[in-house]
Amino acid sequence: MFAARWVDDLRAAGGFLRGLRPFLRQPLDPDDAERRLERQLAAREQTFARVLERGVFGHPASPYRALLAWAGVTLGDVHALLAHEGLDATLERLYDAGVYLTLEEFKGRQPLRRPGLELPLRAEDFDNPLTARHYAAHTGGSTSTPRRILIDLGLLEHESAYHARFYARAGARDRPLGIWQPAPPGAVGIKTALIQAKLGRPTARWFSQTRLRGGSLNHALFARAAVLAARLSGARIPTPAYTPASRAREVAAWLAEQRARGAPAILVTPASAGVRTARAALEGGLDISDTLFVLGGEPYTDAKAAVLGESGSRAGCHYAMVEAGLIGLACQAGVTPDDVHLVTDKVATIQHEIRVGRSASVVGALFHTTLLPASPKLMLNVESGDYGVLVSRECGCGALPRGFQRHLHTIRSYEKLTSEGMSFLGGDLLTLVEQVLPARFGGRPTDYQLVEREQGGLPRVSLVVSQAVGPLEPDHAVRAVLEFLQHRGLGESLMAEVWAQSRTLEVVRDEPRVTAGGKILPLQSVAG
Repeated sequence: MFAARWVDDLRAAGGFLRGLRPFLRQPLDPDDAERRLERQLAAREQTFARVLERGVFGHPASPYRALLAWAGVTLGDVHALLAHEGLDATLERLYDAGVYLTLEEFKGRQPLRRPGLELPLRAEDFDNPLTARHYAAHTGGSTSTPRRILIDLGLLEHESAYHARFYARAGARDRPLGIWQPAPPGAVGIKTALIQAKLGRPTARWFSQTRLRGGSLNHALFARAAVLAARLSGARIPTPAYTPASRAREVAAWLAEQRARGAPAILVTPASAGVRTARAALEGGLDISDTLFVLGGEPYTDAKAAVLGESGSRAGCHYAMVEAGLIGLACQAGVTPDDVHLVTDKVATIQHEIRVGRSASVVGALFHTTLLPASPKLMLNVESGDYGVLVSRECGCGALPRGFQRHLHTIRSYEKLTSEGMSFLGGDLLTLVEQVLPARFGGRPTDYQLVEREQGGLPRVSLVVSQAVGPLEPDHAVRAVLEFLQHRGLGESLMAEVWAQSRTLEVVRDEPRVTAGGKILPLQSVAG
């Protein structure tokens, strides 16, 4: 089975590479991008209906088909709802009828269970059967567990329109651009390079947190073939250069070199890697002022923004889900550092309150539906594991055409730390590791991390503290975490009491773990 999948992936990669030359020969400019996005926004109901007809009702193996049949919903019912109520209201009605997937179901970790229905699931069950020119990539995701996804050239062409608008409004169309993202099988780096090529601009440098040979042979071959195919089409994609997190100064030095030449650069990288780069510049006396950091992959908080601001840089943070691609484009007149325009022509987002874990915590969970035939996964009211503040407003930043008025900000994960039967939400984790601990003991937002594991059948939680923080009494750090928990609510106070009694929490002086995607997450769960 594994060999068959390897052959399928290699065959698909060949088709992807054959499609690269026509993809790259026609650069996209901001005016073409605006017209494309306006057309798709006007046609979102029709596009959704076609995807549902061909990819779900026309695909007998689709889990969504079984779920819709269980709910008694026909294709005709969906057409009638769309005509009378519009897309977002239709998705709300489907959600109320039980047509949605939890995050665990979508990842294939749990079977689809509804009263009278139980269906085993795999993550691959949600691969989009409508994609054609795709490449199978992998990502660390928010849990650092690699997941196979598809990259489709049709989707890249559409996403290029968002980025064309973003860079034009940021006054950065002609700036040198660098990438600090993992090489294939990582997805974000190669997607970024190809999008830049589609916009008619070369990528100047590609720094990679992973070695090109670190993945399987077919991914290494694909990366080199993509670089060659792009060059034959007149586009420049540099070969990824291994640059681990410990060598952030090399990235900062390149940015300083561009600044000295009078052309401050753009760096596309995860949010924590952006912080590492800014810190390296500050500590090394390097001038990277007016650098534009284009971030993603992690919550972009006030604490992270403060570090980048200290370096004289500016930043925009996009919101994406690997299975759907871009979901939110950074707003350039945001009310928070992570304020994004939802790309509602491509992904429809609804919000529902759910309870998390055994606590009384209620969050406004986000559920996403993909609308384009080229989306790597078919998603129909799929829980993302995130929550945030969802509003409609006219910001005037011009990053997207006027019809894109839905904004999302303060985006956090509720995939949670759970020990001794109690839960600790992602938003509280961020407050603890990025604000409370640095204010108490010094250091930066990326100097602290909680690592959860099981040891001898018992839960253990390590507070990892970077050596850069300097001298620190472990007992004082443990006490600071417990005091923080005691004041967050009843459930957290109980957690603090149990942790204190069982000595669950320990301090480890080490560098926080970096995922395969180059991220420093506030929480890591590891085996053993």
